[in-house]
Amino acid sequence: MLTTNEQMVMLAISRCGRQAYGLSIQDEMKAHGHAMTLGVLYTVLARLERRQLVHHRDGDATPERGDRAKRFYALTGAGARELRGVLRILDGLRSGPYAPQGA
Repeated sequence: MLTTNEQMVMLAISRCGRQAYGLSIQDEMKAHGHAMTLGVLYTVLARLERRQLVHHRDGDATPERGDRAKRFYALTGAGARELRGVLRILDGLRSGPYAPQGA
């Protein structure tokens, strides 16, 4: 099962497409109300890579980045399947009548 942070990171990667790198992932989450520090983000990305749900590729090094390369992230096939499964569960829980507690 995925943690909430893992779900958010994977959804943001999915939304960013081939341009999913640290800051773009962070910005995508922030734009949708889920702020995360870069330290937490990279910890989550490392955990997802260890679980083989996400992989990375290094872009070209650029002088603007001090000759460092951007690291781009993408979901693996297993990651996409895991995320779809979680979304299916959430969609099922959201459909139908429900009343928030305390309403």
